[in-house]
Amino acid sequence: MFVTIRRYSPKNGAINKASLELLRRQIHDEFLPIVQQVPGFRAYYVLNIENKELMTVTLCDTEEGSAASGRCAADYTVRNPLVYELGRPEVTEAEVLTSVERTTVAPAGDAAATALALWYEESRAMLVTASER
Repeated sequence: MFVTIRRYSPKNGAINKASLELLRRQIHDEFLPIVQQVPGFRAYYVLNIENKELMTVTLCDTEEGSAASGRCAADYTVRNPLVYELGRPEVTEAEVLTSVERTTVAPAGDAAATALALWYEESRAMLVTASER
């Protein structure tokens, strides 16, 4: 897996809330549909750092996917005046050496039903075994 981190530090030192909301919508509606088509694309995050900087994190399965997503980001930045105002990003690209992801836990109702079904099967197996003796 490969990660690309882009850090945008605007020259004026602050990003107002209205610009952040507009940028969030633009990225969600315009950029994400494009980058999601990149083979090996896994995830994309935009982070607001104290209304002074923006950081994006892109995760891809392959180095080629990471390069392709980088081209998408560069193209989008050139075409979007709001992103352009943020200035040129500091870019860090790296291979992920190790990671862990949390798996989704079944809702409590499902877990209880599963536990009850397992108990039933185990109890039934014990009763069948006892009756065969």
